[in-house]
Amino acid sequence: MMIISFAWTTEAFLSNRKTRTRREWPDDYAAKFKVGDTVQAYDKQPRFHGKRIGYAVIKGLKKESISEMPDEDFEREGFAFMQEHGLKIFGKEPRKAFDDWRAQQREYWVVDFQPQLQK
Repeated sequence: MMIISFAWTTEAFLSNRKTRTRREWPDDYAAKFKVGDTVQAYDKQPRFHGKRIGYAVIKGLKKESISEMPDEDFEREGFAFMQEHGLKIFGKEPRKAFDDWRAQQREYWVVDFQPQLQK
């Protein structure tokens, strides 16, 4: 079963406030993910002693420029949760981190998912 690690957005995932993630995956790696697949959700990569925190059911997958990221992705990506809880992303306030990210000229794979928390 494939794995996606959520690292600095783990808290948002666990609170069901993260339903989209962007990844700079090679196209051949992204092709391994299919709509309807269930993947394991980790707090960090297993090679760094990450632990499974739940599962995610893939609802959508597309490639797009980060500069096209819509405003509503502030919520979908977990930034709103992080802002509400005083958490920072790479040492930045979530709004600043989101805006800086969106200012880039890079393409990412956009993965929509439904979190399924461990019981």
